[in-house]
Amino acid sequence: MTFRSGFVAIVGRANTGKSTLLNALVGEKVSIVSEKPHTTRHKLLGVLNGGGFQAALLDTPGYLRRGRDRLDAAMKRHVASALAEADLAALVVEPRMPGDVELAFIEQFKTAKARALLVLNKIDTAAKSRLLPVMERYAQAYPFERIVPVSALTDDGADLLTAELAALLPEQEPIFPPDLLTDRPASFLMAEIVREHVFAQYRDEVPYDVAVEVEEFERREGRAPDLVRAVVYVASASQKRLLIGSGGAAIKQVGVAARPALETLAGRPVYLELWVKVNPHWRRKAGFVERQAG
Repeated sequence: MTFRSGFVAIVGRANTGKSTLLNALVGEKVSIVSEKPHTTRHKLLGVLNGGGFQAALLDTPGYLRRGRDRLDAAMKRHVASALAEADLAALVVEPRMPGDVELAFIEQFKTAKARALLVLNKIDTAAKSRLLPVMERYAQAYPFERIVPVSALTDDGADLLTAELAALLPEQEPIFPPDLLTDRPASFLMAEIVREHVFAQYRDEVPYDVAVEVEEFERREGRAPDLVRAVVYVASASQKRLLIGSGGAAIKQVGVAARPALETLAGRPVYLELWVKVNPHWRRKAGFVERQAG
């Protein structure tokens, strides 16, 4: 039996559902999801294993036309490197006509080695009569290998997309062990879980300039819960006061909300300590940015 495997770069503008799609395909939560643009800062690997194939999925940050600082530059590099190493590029779009961002990706596809398919996401939000004209416009813009309508939120079309990905991968042996879901360590995933819940709780009150680092992750013996000590970095003292809340009530709620996902990841009870610190220019500091978007 022929085996197929390869890297798939999931690309597109911010908030098109790339991370939700990655999680739906892998079957586990390996990438955080938020309404805030550019929540994904890393080139995150999730591995989809199926009968006779393995797809190494690269979740990338939303497209940035120009960068403001080191963080934006790092995110742009992640998109470029994902396309450079990919065997297949999946452009994730919403059910609307292509804009400048989508056309910019199409221009990159013309010189990339990767084959390209279009993933028309969020079909649950649009009438079927709107989908066909959008698909036709994309087909005119570029000869995509496939155009697959899906809803990452409801899993509609996920099986078809999986089959299409498998069919387009090159014939070769698996790249990773069959039990691997992601290449990121537990401490990274835990920091991302905390960051997701910070965004979820504060929404528009907290800007995009929030970073989380797990300073300590200690696995304990017996019935003692594992220790996770994480620091939430913000840009100003006023943001710190907002995150902490009166008597620490607000940051405590973040911990309560994040703990179940942390315990699922750890496979056992977790004791979570959260600290809030001010680091106003972290986006410009090379070492810090490397840890946040390395």
